[in-house]
Amino acid sequence: MKAKLIFVVVILMLGAGVFWLSKRPSATAGASVTSSSERKVLYYTCSMHPWVHESKPGQCPVCGMNLTPVYENEKNAAETNSTAAAGEVTLESESISAINVQTDPVEKRTVRHTLHVTGQIVGNSSTAAWFEFTVYERDLPWLKAGQKLNVIVPSVAGDIYQAQIKLHSVKPFADTDFDMMTGSTKMRAEIANPPVLTAGFGKDKLFNNLHAEAHLVGETEAVLAIPRSAIISRGLGAMVYVDKGDGHYAPRAVELGRIGDEFAEVLAGLTEGEKVVTNGNVLIDSEAQLVNEQ
Repeated sequence: MKAKLIFVVVILMLGAGVFWLSKRPSATAGASVTSSSERKVLYYTCSMHPWVHESKPGQCPVCGMNLTPVYENEKNAAETNSTAAAGEVTLESESISAINVQTDPVEKRTVRHTLHVTGQIVGNSSTAAWFEFTVYERDLPWLKAGQKLNVIVPSVAGDIYQAQIKLHSVKPFADTDFDMMTGSTKMRAEIANPPVLTAGFGKDKLFNNLHAEAHLVGETEAVLAIPRSAIISRGLGAMVYVDKGDGHYAPRAVELGRIGDEFAEVLAGLTEGEKVVTNGNVLIDSEAQLVNEQ
């Protein structure tokens, strides 16, 4: 009887064990669930500053916000950037607003450049006088015959002398030989209302080689041009970022002509109607370099 009771107890225990094992997830199944739910973190970034890439969680070094993980194969800007054309950057709308991305169209404009030139009054007499000033090679595209200047002579307080660059005058309008050391030459503008009189010296009030200076504005015809703020230089020539739409920004090498106060002439690399980034382009370029390094 006792042996029979023990046998029944053993059978019940074995049955309970089999039932418990049947209800418990297998080790293999558990591992499968875990492996399917885990995703590899590529890096941590900031939604406000997407160029920030950190290897571990923490706070954004720019704004202090908590960093968010970017997962492998996740459909986001990081994945898009890695598969885009070389150097192309894609930003979400929040990032575009955060860094205040602004664009400007490539179009034909008059490019203006203000020159400040210094020199002296020469040939100062009762009938004629010239403003002779130094011109550097880079300034030549902005100067032309017929251009007028307002000349100020510090020793003649309160007076402004009008002068004009003339091709044919008593004095040649410019020296044809450049100074090799300074890359400059002398140019002359004929003063329309001579002589340059210095008060307080009676009849001996005409002086030669008085210091003088002038401002003049050179301008081009209507040429294809972009804002200077769009131009980035990394030592490999000028480049810009072109807005391709939907948050895509592509780098573009450009050849520039005359550089004005606000705009620069475009000789090659862009076509009329394209849009270039004029604000936020430096941060976009930083993101592009980070993506290319990955």
